[in-house]
Amino acid sequence: MESMRCHSNKRGFTLIEVLIALVILGLVGVVLVQTTQNATDQSRYLSNKVIATWIAKDRVTSMRLALRIGAKVAFDREETQQARQEWFSVARIAKRTQFLNRIEVDVFLKREPDTPIYTLSAYIPNLEVRP
Repeated sequence: MESMRCHSNKRGFTLIEVLIALVILGLVGVVLVQTTQNATDQSRYLSNKVIATWIAKDRVTSMRLALRIGAKVAFDREETQQARQEWFSVARIAKRTQFLNRIEVDVFLKREPDTPIYTLSAYIPNLEVRP
């Protein structure tokens, strides 16, 4: 009789335990994908911000060089291509004083023309008060 006795001390995982483990792994995977996506978006934003900074500084430098050689300073829209993207910048006089003009240069991505990526404030001499 003793040989017919069933042993119910089997070791292993039940179906519910396996399903719970799969759900937990799935949730961890979703969180990792979202974190990676957020990091990628933030990296792209910062990269665009750096490029926009370069474009704005280049525009101010061009304006200052134009003043040095006596050429006309352009305040109109200027388009450029950087990092395989189309950009444009708009310069305007924000404030005039007797000797200086504060200019602001807004830099936009061409595909997002409503909000500037970067705005640079700089000063150039007021041309109307040359001795």
